[in-house]
Amino acid sequence: MTRAEFLRSIDCLEYEDAYDAFPLTEGVRNAFFLDFPSFAKLGESSDNPGLFYLSSYLQLAYECHEKYSERGISDDIYFATFSDISVWASWYQRHTGKVGLDRINWLRHHVNLEIFRLGELQAEPAIKPLDDVWKSVDTSLPLFFIHIPEGVDLSKAEDSFQRILSFFHCSKAMFLIHSWLLSPEVACMLDEKSRIRNFASLFTLLGTEDDRQAEERIFGFISDNPFSYPESSSLAVKAKKYLESGGRILSGYGYREVSLK
Repeated sequence: MTRAEFLRSIDCLEYEDAYDAFPLTEGVRNAFFLDFPSFAKLGESSDNPGLFYLSSYLQLAYECHEKYSERGISDDIYFATFSDISVWASWYQRHTGKVGLDRINWLRHHVNLEIFRLGELQAEPAIKPLDDVWKSVDTSLPLFFIHIPEGVDLSKAEDSFQRILSFFHCSKAMFLIHSWLLSPEVACMLDEKSRIRNFASLFTLLGTEDDRQAEERIFGFISDNPFSYPESSSLAVKAKKYLESGGRILSGYGYREVSLK
């Protein structure tokens, strides 16, 4: 597979110049895998941290193809997983006007083969022991954290759960989620046919957290002045009005047990 084919397949062809901006030396590669804080410091001390991280992650992701092949993981899953780089590079460009990347702790999991995109959802095997918020969950089953990429079709979530079980060779598993999509406040703003509301209903709600995740996802940024938020969708209109009145939109913790069909 050529580099251009790789970049095209993860929707990053526009960042081909960024790929070469900071050659991935053995020192940088070792820092990433053996001493990640040192890798982060290397980026911060460069003349363009955002570009350093984008360049490094594109090269590290390209090298990951060999690891995927050794494990017999298909190119479709490989490309889908690393298309997340495009999502966050686009996010960075929208917010800074520059080419780069800053979600290095998140994308680190992709390079370490700890997160895979299977269908519409991303799955991450959970490491025990879990935080206290999950203490009521049955931990005798295989556990997976679920993450929702930007712009996915939530109506196809059931297919993703089945694909995750098959990929990890599980007949049954417990899926854990922490997301604004499970926000009780958001649910009240949506009609019964809403894909977000239907997706949230798949999970048992354990608790909530005031982390402002919903504001970032709905409006694209977080502001201490809710009147500055754009009314770009019907949900944004309702959420903005709610925040302007002094309300807070919480994110939710939930879990769901699923069996392989």
